Amino acid sequence: RVKEKYALILFDFNSDTIKERNASVVETIVARIRQFPTAKVSIVGHTDNIGREEYNLQLSERRAKAVYEQITTALGDTPQETITQMGVGPFDPLYGNGSPENRALNRTVTVTLEYEQKE
Repeated sequence: RVKEKYALILFDFNSDTIKERNASVVETIVARIRQFPTAKVSIVGHTDNIGREEYNLQLSERRAKAVYEQITTALGDTPQETITQMGVGPFDPLYGNGSPENRALNRTVTVTLEYEQKE
């Protein structure tokens, strides 16, 4: 079983807008999904810990949905039941929130592909 994880889709503070700078990451993910169409794809939105937890949870869900929509639009007729999305807000940070740099890195969406490796 192979697990690929992408965590380079970064967002500005308090934003769920995918910037053009993330286009190549999304294109890479779409290409990998096309290469492994039966892969289970998990899209998880994250935030830093600034602000109310409830708001950050909603923001992380909007970020995950934005990435989901961009990926599924690019895929077109690919079965979308293998792609899930969710937001975890500040509850599962990828980095400690003790510095501005780490908080910026936590404003992200991770995309994980899981599939069987064929010999």
